[in-house]
Amino acid sequence: MSPEIPLTIIIADYSQQDSIADCLGNLNSWSPPRIIVSNNSHLSDQLRDDFASKFVLHKSNSIYQLWKRGVTESKTQWNLLITSNEIITGQLKRSVETQIKNISTKKKLYKFKKKVIFLKKVLKYPLEWPAEFPSSLIFISQVGNLPFGPGSYYSSPYLPGELVHFSKRTLADSIQEVARLTEIEADRLCRASGSPNLATLAIKSIWKSGYDFFNNLVLKNGFRERYEGIVFSLLGSAVPILGLLGYIEKYLRGGKKIADNLTSIHNILVIKLGGAGDVILTTPILRNLKKLLPNTQIHVLVLSEVGSVLENNPYVDSLTCMGFKTDKRVINKISRGFANSNIDLAINLMATNFSSKVLKRIPAKWKIDRSYYYRDKNTDVLVGLTNTFRSMIERDLDILRSIGLKPIDKHTEVFLTTSEIDWAKSFFSSNGLSQGKKTLMVHPCSSLEIRNWGIKKFALLCRNLIVEDDIQIIINCSPQEADSIAPIKTLAPEVRIFSGSLRELLGLINQSDLFIGNDSGPSQFSAALGVPTITMNGPSTSSFFRDPDLFRDPHFTFNKDVPCRDFIHTQCMSIIDPTTNHPSCDEMTCLDFSVDEVAGKARELLKKKIKVPIS
Repeated sequence: MSPEIPLTIIIADYSQQDSIADCLGNLNSWSPPRIIVSNNSHLSDQLRDDFASKFVLHKSNSIYQLWKRGVTESKTQWNLLITSNEIITGQLKRSVETQIKNISTKKKLYKFKKKVIFLKKVLKYPLEWPAEFPSSLIFISQVGNLPFGPGSYYSSPYLPGELVHFSKRTLADSIQEVARLTEIEADRLCRASGSPNLATLAIKSIWKSGYDFFNNLVLKNGFRERYEGIVFSLLGSAVPILGLLGYIEKYLRGGKKIADNLTSIHNILVIKLGGAGDVILTTPILRNLKKLLPNTQIHVLVLSEVGSVLENNPYVDSLTCMGFKTDKRVINKISRGFANSNIDLAINLMATNFSSKVLKRIPAKWKIDRSYYYRDKNTDVLVGLTNTFRSMIERDLDILRSIGLKPIDKHTEVFLTTSEIDWAKSFFSSNGLSQGKKTLMVHPCSSLEIRNWGIKKFALLCRNLIVEDDIQIIINCSPQEADSIAPIKTLAPEVRIFSGSLRELLGLINQSDLFIGNDSGPSQFSAALGVPTITMNGPSTSSFFRDPDLFRDPHFTFNKDVPCRDFIHTQCMSIIDPTTNHPSCDEMTCLDFSVDEVAGKARELLKKKIKVPIS
């Protein structure tokens, strides 16, 4: 070959077979420089003694993208594009050498005829998988830039000679290749479809599947190859349909469509129609949304009785509250209000029948209706259920991951004002509480009896701890729960009772040295404020409400492994009290913790006198 007309061989390696050794061995006696572009990082170790080849790692399953990356490394205008499972015959080498002697100024592409080996059989009638781009000799006017887009280039001329193409050896390998082609077809549909009509796409895919089967089996004489031709035709015809399903899974249900249009999102609505603790657990996703999309307005919809938890939150641009038993008229009014906000993305973090109905009435370009326990319904992105031990916070952050956002952090947080902190200090003074003593905040109540450690045990715990000269205890309860805590006041009359607002409770917890309570909202308050927290976990999977990365020393959870516990509470919800309509349990073995062990842990944490830094 004349050295005045340079050529670079670019080899796209996407196969898990050892065919690259055969490919390179065939090129040893040929002088052009070689660039190997592969998605296999281990290949560089195999090629460390091959000083004639340059290795480039590129994470893509697309042959076209591998070649395109290789062209950026090339220093020549003539480039020979082949895959690692192809052998260049002697006649084709001579044709290439002859062709590149011709002086050219415009881009050119020359294709190659192939001898195909499929399922280890040499085919008389070459059958090839759908090609994103043909193996070819190309001339580019600008070095390092591939001017050709994906395509088959049917009208391009062939050079004399053949490539020997080693296709898949086994049926299993062939199925893997169909999976790779399916992903590429899904990507192609996304680029080509714009705002797709799925019915039209489905019709086109079914038609193309039938055509490909007929084309390979009949028009390309696949039937003459018998078994190999039938297998190839069947597998090839599956690509259009599987590609459509892959497109739906990846770009529609998988969130890629939203990920590709993040810059067009200006208003996001987050819905969390749960309790106060549930709303606290929402703060990480609100913060991440605002930090990752700083130019986006974050709107939040919560229940009226817990909305104050998000007061002063700098990551919330507007807060809307509604009642749990709100009628359609009020829901429609709220919907009209959000219509004026031009919501681009609405996220329902805890999908129930009620919250899903609310989401359905709110106009938004995209909607994510996410359920922690049950199937996601009427959602543009299926985040899905992957395991039963993942925390609520991580499950919420999975929504961000599904739309192409990488969460920064995940701690919960509450924002108190100076006046709220001063109010808490004044409560201490007016109730004879000393700032110099260690303050224990106890929340002994629960909205569900199956989560309650028991008032009698809390009473004994308070009696056990109050005898210490330097410990003072505040009992938190609502006015409706005041009668239920009588045993505590009887055994430990020194305790102080608080029955105020959520914001006042937050201020008092912030001034406390330790919090002890059932698995309920206030235990989330104390953790968010960095106050050491002891929780008695009942029927819930502990890691769901208490992320293991956040609830660690000096926080402590009393949790007993019991066989009746599961993520969706099948046993706990199997018996319903007809009076309260709440689940009930006669055994409560999951809450079988002694007063002495809880008191011992409380003394241990109070001695540390640590407040958890929030970062």
